[in-house]
Amino acid sequence: MSRSTRGILYASIGAICWGISGPIAQLLFTNNYDLKLGWLIGSKMLFGGIMLLAFGLTQPKERPKLFTIWRDKTAIIHLVIFTIFGMTAMQAVYYKAVAVGNAATATILQFLSPVFIVIFTIVRYKKVPRRGDVWAIVAALVGTFLLITGGNPTKLTISPAAFFWGVVTGVAAAAYVLLPEKILDQYGSMTVSAWSMVVGGILFNFVQPVWRDAPKFDVAGWAGYLFIVVFGSVIAYFIYLASLAYISATATGLLDAFEPLSATIVSVIFLNLTFGIMETIGTVLILSTVFILALANRHS
Repeated sequence: MSRSTRGILYASIGAICWGISGPIAQLLFTNNYDLKLGWLIGSKMLFGGIMLLAFGLTQPKERPKLFTIWRDKTAIIHLVIFTIFGMTAMQAVYYKAVAVGNAATATILQFLSPVFIVIFTIVRYKKVPRRGDVWAIVAALVGTFLLITGGNPTKLTISPAAFFWGVVTGVAAAAYVLLPEKILDQYGSMTVSAWSMVVGGILFNFVQPVWRDAPKFDVAGWAGYLFIVVFGSVIAYFIYLASLAYISATATGLLDAFEPLSATIVSVIFLNLTFGIMETIGTVLILSTVFILALANRHS
């Protein structure tokens, strides 16, 4: 197996693990397990973060960074800001979107994040948008319209709450990318993500302790929950990092499209989600924004 093939395989599997965890969460919310949103997010972040820290301790290159970050006051401030407004916010609004709507739509609308990043960059730095930026924004707007209306502007195919939280998920995903830029260069994604998940999990436990109001899971419920924590968080992240050793970050970002695709396919097959032609076209348009922006960056 060539290096590029191995990298593509790793990135695809990681994205698929993330994508499948959405429909599983939807099942947990709808199967009378009495699963509270705060309990899922707090426990998932705390346990997932602890696992990432444990893995980081086994990596000689990562081990020193795990502790030196706490001696850097500026880095601590950036880490806390990212934890609250990036990591925790994205987890909260994504699973809220799944709870009030469906996993497929939530994951697809999350893919609006590159467009929100472009808009932020244009406004913040007063840049003239490139042709690719304009096409990406147009594709995102038309795609979102088709996804939520099915081509009929007089009705919505999802609830207003599902649409609202889905779009907010895209904004939160953009913040997740933009906020940690300064500390990522210095401490790396392993250290930043692991501590952010642990700190965010601890903060959530002040609101919803994991030992209170635990869901009434049966064996299937616990299996689904463990998949979300282990495969949908930790293993997916491990595989994603591994892919970067074989292919570029741009290629890995493009392969993230497998996340909404896998979420949609699983939802259609197992959750009886109906996707018409217009919704499918809308989904393709939203996903195409990543490729449009990648091409624009390549030629700029």
